[in-house]
Amino acid sequence: MKTKAWNRLHSSWNDKKSMETMTVITRDVRQLSPVAFIARTIISIGLSGRLPITSWFQEVMGIGSGTVQKALLELKKSGAVTLVSRGHQGTFVVSWNFSLLWDAARIPPVHIQLPPRGSQEATQVAYAFAQQCSQWDVAATVSYLRGAHSRLASLEKGVADIVLLSSGSAKMLLANLPTQRYEMFDVGNGSYYRPDSLVVVGKTSAATSKRQRVGIDYHSSDHQRLTRAQFPEQECYYVEVDFTLLPRLVFLGEVDTGVWHQETSLIPLDKVGLEIRPLDNPTALEMAEAISSAVLVVRSASPIAQLLRQLDFDRLRKQAILPLTASSVHFNDVPVTLRFR
Repeated sequence: MKTKAWNRLHSSWNDKKSMETMTVITRDVRQLSPVAFIARTIISIGLSGRLPITSWFQEVMGIGSGTVQKALLELKKSGAVTLVSRGHQGTFVVSWNFSLLWDAARIPPVHIQLPPRGSQEATQVAYAFAQQCSQWDVAATVSYLRGAHSRLASLEKGVADIVLLSSGSAKMLLANLPTQRYEMFDVGNGSYYRPDSLVVVGKTSAATSKRQRVGIDYHSSDHQRLTRAQFPEQECYYVEVDFTLLPRLVFLGEVDTGVWHQETSLIPLDKVGLEIRPLDNPTALEMAEAISSAVLVVRSASPIAQLLRQLDFDRLRKQAILPLTASSVHFNDVPVTLRFR
């Protein structure tokens, strides 16, 4: 991209967030048609947003002004967008057909990254998200990655478009980052950890006189903090684990107990000599409530952020906390538009 193009843009668009938006959408510009690139630009700036000047499109895409005008005309004729020129103020987006505009933008399926398989709450959030996206024929893919820090790194690298974090992890990890870089969409209390889903797992009638070996997952900021709150370090030994495997590790005798995010098991735990009990340390209980909300995190200047802004979050929140069923655990109800990978 030529420096003079940025200078021109800066003189007419000296808003910092607009500059960040342009930085994001110019990635891979040479691989896009003028129509697709301009459609992505329109989505990114949003309704009531002001388009960059024609010469910016020319220099970024390496095309003539006639090609820019032809692409804009094609988008308007298709009904994807309505633009209005306000003289020296510029050209503004006054309305759009989001489905047509998204299709014109040729955006790949939206990739959402969830915590490790087994989290029923995360699956339900992804399901609710995909259901709403289907109204615009927006396809979605899903993958799973352990650790909120690792998922946020995937977002930064462009591996994921959206990552799902707990409200606790999101606030902690994003606290020291530029506020305009990411946007958080809160799904609501109980959407990441259902009430009473965070429990302590141990062996039935296990002796507790000895100093216990407590499993702790250093890949999970939530698990670390909850474990330290429920089992103060001076009262136990910490053993590094994958928290999703805690019941198995307790059964095998590798640890005595630990905090577990409860999920459906093919074999009832009581049949193999394990039991679960609620968290009982007041600090742990308070923390569990505070971090119970699921948060969708996205690059604020990306077209995907605009997609999230189109969602009906009241409806999504209600769907996300519906009672869990056996079918939702096994993904039988996931819509066709949601493809797991």
